[in-house]
Amino acid sequence: MMRIGHGFDAHRFSDGDHIVVGGVVIPFSKGIVAHSDGDVVIHALCDAFFGALSLGDIGEHFPDSDASLKGCDSRLFLRQVQKLIREHKYTLSNLDCTIVCEKPKMAKYFDAMRQNLSSDLEVSVSKVNVKATTTEQLGFVGREEGIAAFAVVLLGQDKF
Repeated sequence: MMRIGHGFDAHRFSDGDHIVVGGVVIPFSKGIVAHSDGDVVIHALCDAFFGALSLGDIGEHFPDSDASLKGCDSRLFLRQVQKLIREHKYTLSNLDCTIVCEKPKMAKYFDAMRQNLSSDLEVSVSKVNVKATTTEQLGFVGREEGIAAFAVVLLGQDKF
């Protein structure tokens, strides 16, 4: 049996000197407004996995009301999600993630993001795709007020 999940996340920019995307610290003239590290890629992926497993959303599992998650590295969320995937006897067939931002440019960070995600999910990097696009200066992303990400995952049933 196959299951598909879709996720989305967006965060506003704030004062700062870096952002975290796909587990990679990227030097930038702004920071992210978020309870955790604000990693839009990992947050969108978590939501996609929760959707594929019919387990709600990231806010149910990692609520921003939990003080212990303040400033948390979102890669910890992804590792916990990987445990849930295994507990439900699924494996990742593939994932595809699209980052939406005008700046900073993301292409030079894709390989590091793919490595981080494949490591945390315990899969081959060949099952992980990350890409980026702009909104051609439209909307909050186009005005450089924030960043967003979409994710799609395909899970297959393990043969136990």
